[in-house]
Amino acid sequence: MVESKKRQRRRGQKRFHKNSVFSRHLFLIGVSVSAFLITGLALLYLFVFSIREIEVVVPGGGEEGCTFVRYEEDLTEKLEVCVTTSHGLASKQVTYMSGQPDLVEVTEDGILTAKNPGTAIITVKSKYNPWVKTEFPVTVIQKAVGMEIEMPSEIPVNEYYYLLHTGDKPVMKPKPFPENALVENLVFESENPEIVSVTEGGELEVHKTGITVIHVSWTGPYTEKGKTEDLGEFMVNVCRETDHDRLADHELKWYEETCLVAHALGNAGEYTYTNTKDALEESIAEGYKVLEVDLGMTADEEIVCRHTWYSDDFDVSYDGSIPALVSFEQEKYHGVLTTLSARGLLEIWSSHPELYFMLDVKQDENTNFLEVLEKFTALAKEMDQEQLLEHMIVQLYAVEDYDRINAVYPVKNWLFTIYQLSDEEGAEVEAAAFAAEKGFGVFTVPASCLGNNYFVDLADEYGLNLFIHVADREEDVWRLSRRGIYGYYSDFLKPNEANRNGEN
Repeated sequence: MVESKKRQRRRGQKRFHKNSVFSRHLFLIGVSVSAFLITGLALLYLFVFSIREIEVVVPGGGEEGCTFVRYEEDLTEKLEVCVTTSHGLASKQVTYMSGQPDLVEVTEDGILTAKNPGTAIITVKSKYNPWVKTEFPVTVIQKAVGMEIEMPSEIPVNEYYYLLHTGDKPVMKPKPFPENALVENLVFESENPEIVSVTEGGELEVHKTGITVIHVSWTGPYTEKGKTEDLGEFMVNVCRETDHDRLADHELKWYEETCLVAHALGNAGEYTYTNTKDALEESIAEGYKVLEVDLGMTADEEIVCRHTWYSDDFDVSYDGSIPALVSFEQEKYHGVLTTLSARGLLEIWSSHPELYFMLDVKQDENTNFLEVLEKFTALAKEMDQEQLLEHMIVQLYAVEDYDRINAVYPVKNWLFTIYQLSDEEGAEVEAAAFAAEKGFGVFTVPASCLGNNYFVDLADEYGLNLFIHVADREEDVWRLSRRGIYGYYSDFLKPNEANRNGEN
């Protein structure tokens, strides 16, 4: 019994000893953990909470951000960052982020790259303390290194003119390069602001009918100091019709689609006045939409394309006389050019129904205008090409011929020309008044009549577009248009190569 109690006491002592060792171990572990936590907290304080402020030296020295002026190449700048801490061991590492990386990119090293115009917010944060950060804007301005200007696409245009109306206010469109560049330093000027003026923003303000030229210039980053770059001269023609004042109400006329007429079917190489197949094909290839053709009658009363029988010299046997059709067709003008009958003209016309042909008949003892017209229209019907006559333009020579011609065929398109007018005083005034009354829209005179502005003023008084014959140099078109002449018969001008905007 006693022995049993001794053993129990010894077992108790052993158990107490084991518990004491375990407690000491727990204590040591607790001390270690506490030391670790204290050290961690100390490090956390040193590396995180002792970071006080981030300052960025913005490129360009701006206090509230910076501006990059970009041209063709991307711009890069390195940010300088100053991190303020309360302890020397604190981390000064930061991270960078752009709110609009399509505008401004920023690398992990703080290098900014300007990409596109706009403003991006750049954020700089402490790597270990995200509550410490700074933000600043970076604005990118894209400057233009090239500039073009154009009229709105909806404005009707021919080889040289843009058609304007008094009720519309179109705005000229800048086209910078790059296309997202800032548009600036444009200067708009009108030669005749009483006809059309232009605002600083390129809006055209139309005041009355007439023709003027709009000049546009630009000062770019590479333009020589004190000089400008000419972007073009834009010739504008204000519609002379009085029954409407807006483009939306306008029906385009043949003389507004073009201001050039191929004279005597145009040139055939170096040769003029030939009215040949060669001239016609060359003019079509050059882009003519309206072609004047001289019609005559052969000895056997067939209609052919010929200027006159007696004064033209094309190095054929019948020069100075009137041949029969077979003789007319079998010889070559100047040994190389193919003659053209009315039937041949209609055959080619049928392949180009968009063209207009202006009939000119030199009346002589063998040629009567009404008879020529009657035969020509009858031939078109015979060939089942009567629809082409919708694009036939008849040159009227005298007021009294109007009803006679309409009795032969109801003509849709007219043009009054004065070269066959009588010498009676006031005949040209009567002609202009008649053209205006009938809505011809067009009046034409020889270039030799331009010694003064009489016919320019006459056409202006009656609201007519004045054509002249003949003009063969582009510089003459620009010079005469400034005087108010609108349209030109020509031997050698090429519509496809017309310098519409007057660029140098």
